[in-house]
Amino acid sequence: MSSQDKRPTEREASPAGSAGAAPKSVAARALRILDTFDSDHYELSLSDISRRSGLPVATCHRLVRELVEWGGLLRTGGRYRIGHKLWSLGLLSESHHGLAELAAPYMHDVLFLTKHVVNLFVLDGAHALLLERISGSQPGPALHRVGDRLALHASAGGKAFLAYGPPELARAALANPQRLTPHTVIDPTRLRRELEQVRRKGYAMTLEEAVEGAHGIAVPVTAVGGGVIAALGVVTVGTRPRPAGIVPVLQIAARSIAREAGRLAA
Repeated sequence: MSSQDKRPTEREASPAGSAGAAPKSVAARALRILDTFDSDHYELSLSDISRRSGLPVATCHRLVRELVEWGGLLRTGGRYRIGHKLWSLGLLSESHHGLAELAAPYMHDVLFLTKHVVNLFVLDGAHALLLERISGSQPGPALHRVGDRLALHASAGGKAFLAYGPPELARAALANPQRLTPHTVIDPTRLRRELEQVRRKGYAMTLEEAVEGAHGIAVPVTAVGGGVIAALGVVTVGTRPRPAGIVPVLQIAARSIAREAGRLAA
């Protein structure tokens, strides 16, 4: 039976927060719109939002447009989903730390299978924040510490965010990229081509762009709703990594992390 044939369930007609009198403040109406999204309804049309929130279509249209401009919602065609701004704010909660904990076992798997240092990044404004790092007994210097913030345009994790994140994130990062090493790519046109390749191949790769002698490969950790909640990658020093033996391992681990993160948020 198609979604068009389904009769609206009680949850679809009256989601949490929609019962009772219509909210009077703009903030309350905006929150009611955001409350229409959940794990079962992660992508909605404007009419869906109006029906589930109990607000007029005209009101929803105005507030949804403002939420898109702010980054709270992301528009894809004629449908909407939760945007990067709310993901970023959510990372400030205790679940931010929970993400590192639930990712750790899968990061250890990546370390065991690839023998490379494993990094987990989250988006922190205009940077990639190193949330967790697992190196085991791998030799070599610690190039970055947990809590370090890396440039999006010069790190593998950062390029994963730029490739799969909202367009405005990439526009801001590519407006004035800074050279960190002689190998840092700073030409916006070339960077845009690289991001297209990342989306096509499914992974990002950097060669001595953030630190001389260091190379990285990263893949996005994508939530059920399509938003990128993290980037998982490995870093090598001196030896250029081989994507064929690393990317599938990272992608399997990333899917497992996303699945566990979805259960944590449920």
